[in-house]
Order: sequence, then C-alpha cells, then structure tokens
Amino acid sequence: MKKWSLLIAMGIACSVAIAKPTVNLSQFETYSQQMQEMSAKYITEKKFDNASKVITSWMNSYNALSDKEKANYSAIYSTIMYNHACALTQTNEMFYALKALKEAVKAGFNNKEQAQNDPNLTALKSYDEFKKILSSIKA
Repeated sequence: MKKWSLLIAMGIACSVAIAKPTVNLSQFETYSQQMQEMSAKYITEKKFDNASKVITSWMNSYNALSDKEKANYSAIYSTIMYNHACALTQTNEMFYALKALKEAVKAGFNNKEQAQNDPNLTALKSYDEFKKILSSIKA
C-alpha cells in the first residue's frame, strides 16, 4: 500500500511540475514592452543571437497564456513574430524568417511600408514568398 501511495504522490508531483504556469496579465503587458524594447535594441546593435534569446523568452511567456488571453494579445504576438523575422533574416535563416513574417501578418501586422523598408528584412526581398506576404497585408 505504501508503494501505491508513493507512486500516486510522485504522479501528482510530476503533473504539477509540468503544468502550464499562470501568467499575471498586467505583468505580461509590462514584460512585453520591455522585451520589445530589448529585442529591438539587440537587432539595432546587430546582436542577433541575443535578440533571438529575448524573443524566445518572450514567446514562451506568450505561449503560457490561455487561448482566450492570447486572442486579446494578438498585437503583441504580431510584434514578437515581426521581430523574430528580423532576427532570423539576419542570421540567414530565410525559411523561418518568412514563416515568422507570415505569422506576424496573420496575427495582424499591417505596416507594409515598414516591412518593405526595414533593413533587417532586405535579404528577404528577393523571395517571391516575401512579395506574397506583403501583398496579403490589408491596408
């Protein structure tokens, strides 16, 4: 009986350890502002590996939100994905950069002029997929 109780207790402990963490929404907004500034700073400074780490942490915090909460933060998600596209382009990961840019547009990014003129996305301009993504932006 003790072994059975111990197994149950271990199972509960494991499920608690891997449970989705809760996110304080007011802190998420502040955190997102800080992460946006930090990732943009790293991209400007051409520290793309650092930018990718920041963006990954930011994405992980976004992914910890419930589906309902995610729907309320689609603008933040589009910014995450746009910054991710910039960093990925600069590390020559074009497939993933295009995928991130497409996801940004799908989430609501709509600044076609910014994407066309962003020096961090210049290397994507030669791809037909880039033109398709930009043409899908609704003015």
